[in-house]
Amino acid sequence: MDDPKIMNIMNGMKTLEDHCQLINDVKDESPMQMFYKDKGVFLTGGTGFFGKIIIEKLLRVTEVGQIYLLIRTKKGKDAFARIEDLFNDPVFAKMKQVNPKYRCQITIISGDCSLPGLGITPDERETIMENVNIVLHSAATVRFDEKLKMAIAINVHGTKEIIKLAKEIVNLKALVHVSTAFAHCNMNHIQEKFYSGTMSGENAFKLSECLDEHTLNILTPTIIKGYPNTYTFTKVLAENVVQQSAQNMPVTIFRPGIVITTYREPVTGWIDNMYGPCGVIVGIGSGVLRVFTGDMDNKAHIVPVDMCVNALLASAWDIARNKYETPPIYNYVPDADNMVSWRRYMEDGFEYGCDIPMRKSIWYPRFTIVPHMWQYHILCFLYHTLPALVMDTIMVIIGKKPRMMKIYRKIHKLSNVLKYFSSNEFRFDNDNVRKLTEKLDDRDKRLFAFDMRDLDWTNLFRVSLYGLRLYVVKDDPSNIPESIKRYERLKVLHYTTLGVFYALAAWALFALVKLFL
Repeated sequence: MDDPKIMNIMNGMKTLEDHCQLINDVKDESPMQMFYKDKGVFLTGGTGFFGKIIIEKLLRVTEVGQIYLLIRTKKGKDAFARIEDLFNDPVFAKMKQVNPKYRCQITIISGDCSLPGLGITPDERETIMENVNIVLHSAATVRFDEKLKMAIAINVHGTKEIIKLAKEIVNLKALVHVSTAFAHCNMNHIQEKFYSGTMSGENAFKLSECLDEHTLNILTPTIIKGYPNTYTFTKVLAENVVQQSAQNMPVTIFRPGIVITTYREPVTGWIDNMYGPCGVIVGIGSGVLRVFTGDMDNKAHIVPVDMCVNALLASAWDIARNKYETPPIYNYVPDADNMVSWRRYMEDGFEYGCDIPMRKSIWYPRFTIVPHMWQYHILCFLYHTLPALVMDTIMVIIGKKPRMMKIYRKIHKLSNVLKYFSSNEFRFDNDNVRKLTEKLDDRDKRLFAFDMRDLDWTNLFRVSLYGLRLYVVKDDPSNIPESIKRYERLKVLHYTTLGVFYALAAWALFALVKLFL
């Protein structure tokens, strides 16, 4: 792998990993490390993308006393089976080297945020009450098309149950509720404050209890009017629950932007899903996604997950030290002094993706961005639907199962979800985040770096592409040279096909003109 472009990516990753090594080399305990030392942390959403980094950070960088993980049964696996799968993720490899006895610091609490009392047994509840000091509530259903009844049960009622449990904790130091920067996306300017919704969280829960799921589904468009989906709507309701039910508690609300791969730690570019913008980049790189819509000059409010988690942990540390008249709210988004547009994200992603192409791509990657929906629908038909129909027809003829139309239905669904956020311009205040940065001493600024003004977007995009290729697509780095050769062959095939198509079109046009003359 002597290609200079590949070496640039590798050198960028090495620089970021060297920073991570500096974190491990810090000897004296910092104020934040001392805060988390020997503390009991109750965490929801620990098996998710965000939660994994919280767990990893606490176990690797702090001497946290015990992490109590609320885990539900899922797909036939109980909480104890799921915890084994959790720690098999490569993101925990470095932590295991630093802290080989980490399992002694994990206590599994079998439960579910959608159930009354979180589904926790009386004995487990008593354990939490007596031993927990910090509550980090990051569990949520993040499906934009989630049925309203389930979204309310998890995102709204689950938050109410968390607050109820936190009130019973004997020595509570901090409660952090993870919301989203786009909870109030019905407004263009979003400040770090509470907003009034169309109904209270309590009334929404009562409504969901009174109506059956079918009726609620019919009424959903009317109920969530003004919001693009049930996710953002129920996140607004959850914030209202915090405002109304967590008074006089050490509570804060943390609103992250669109969370993407890790930037520096524990490994660069790690991710375990294809949600949001990362899914778009994978779609383009695989040669499947060829057209996208939105105002590409709008700002991309994307944040790396490791810096995001550092800010969240700092917010818990701060609320434990200070009293506020109203709970502080943190909009963790790119700083106004260091922002990028969706255009740069897409174009840089495409450029770097061409340097390390995917081995499993089905065609030469090209894409077009259009601002208007009528353009998008026409090009979708030409670039997506027609080729998919041709390929599926061929698959049926040779006796194989057609799948391209199914893939494109999913792609179009993802595009429709992202369209709202890429087509609208949002402006966020982040004064509280800036003030929080200033409260950290030099050691914590290295250990828990989260100042988005220091982010190198070029490096982030490069390592993100590398990480998506490695952790999501599962392409081994050793096959990059082979993938580049395949990429060049697909390029020749692509332009040859275009040449033949245009020649046939010109011939047909010439024949048509000749016919009428």
